Amino acid sequence: MKINTILTNPPFKQDRIETLIDGLLEGNVEIVIADPGYMKVLNRKYRHLDRSTDVLSFDLSASAEEQPDGIVYVDGRMFPPYEALLERIFHGYLHLSGYSHQEPEKAKIMNERIADLLSRAMERLGLN
Repeated sequence: MKINTILTNPPFKQDRIETLIDGLLEGNVEIVIADPGYMKVLNRKYRHLDRSTDVLSFDLSASAEEQPDGIVYVDGRMFPPYEALLERIFHGYLHLSGYSHQEPEKAKIMNERIADLLSRAMERLGLN
């Protein structure tokens, strides 16, 4: 796992984010925390939607049977609090892991998994 921040004067410490998610994500996943303008450009280019978004995942895995391999872009405005930023990171990561929220039952499973990861990360801050 690798985190890159492409924000001017980010309102959080990158090493804190790394500590909170360390060991929770498997595979070769890069997290990029960006500004809304950057997210809008990516959303327009790859999804043909001319608006910003809070998370985008790009799967680079060769097959569905491998561990996640890809890039998750997250809007840095989701901070504070840490919970909001982490929730988006986990959301994008789970998409790389094959989770979907297109159907109610799948969304329920994905949301439960996000909540579990978020709870485990927040325990590290002593907030759960």
